[in-house]
Amino acid sequence: MFSISGFSVARATAFQRPTFQIPQLSNLGKRFTHEYAPRFKKVKKAQKGRVTVRTGGSTKGSTVQFGTYGLRLKSEGVRLKAIQLKEADNSIMRMMRPVGGQLWRRLSTGIAVCIKGNETRMGKGKGAFDHWMARVPTGKVIFEIAGENLHEQVAREAFRKAATKLPGLYEFIKVDTPVRVGLKHFIPKEEKINYFTEEKKNPSKVYLNKQQANDDIYKLYKNR
Repeated sequence: MFSISGFSVARATAFQRPTFQIPQLSNLGKRFTHEYAPRFKKVKKAQKGRVTVRTGGSTKGSTVQFGTYGLRLKSEGVRLKAIQLKEADNSIMRMMRPVGGQLWRRLSTGIAVCIKGNETRMGKGKGAFDHWMARVPTGKVIFEIAGENLHEQVAREAFRKAATKLPGLYEFIKVDTPVRVGLKHFIPKEEKINYFTEEKKNPSKVYLNKQQANDDIYKLYKNR
């Protein structure tokens, strides 16, 4: 009797299916590496368009903002593919990893490029999606790097290798490099102005009224 019950228990434990704990995956995806592609669920086709020519003197994105050294476009505006930026990214990171450097990517390829096959007749809609690209005007910073053990010569060599992967001509810049506003035109870097301090030097009537409103005698008659 005891042997039969023991055999049944042993048999049940021997043929019992193993249980595995399945980890609960989050519904929100997370990127562990940088990707030169937007998170669009539906690709929106776009016209070819033209690269912007900054005739109004805009200096947005033409200076080093995060790192110590930068790579800036000095020729006419170009269209950069995502795969071209990725190859330049890889060449820079090969030299940044040994010295512990950090890389900032200033561009995002958010324009869809659609193509058709060769010798295809006109009409019948736009072609299928092929790759992502970005329009880069003259004077735009592409990459920035920095690091405690990063030497300037190493940074120059890293950007030289990256420039060979990209179309157009590029230049090596620093934090104090003049701003490029054209193919041959530069302007000095604008200094940040503290408008609060300037207002104190030559206060206006509106500013004086706001300061007097904080006095105790005026607070007694507030919200009456």
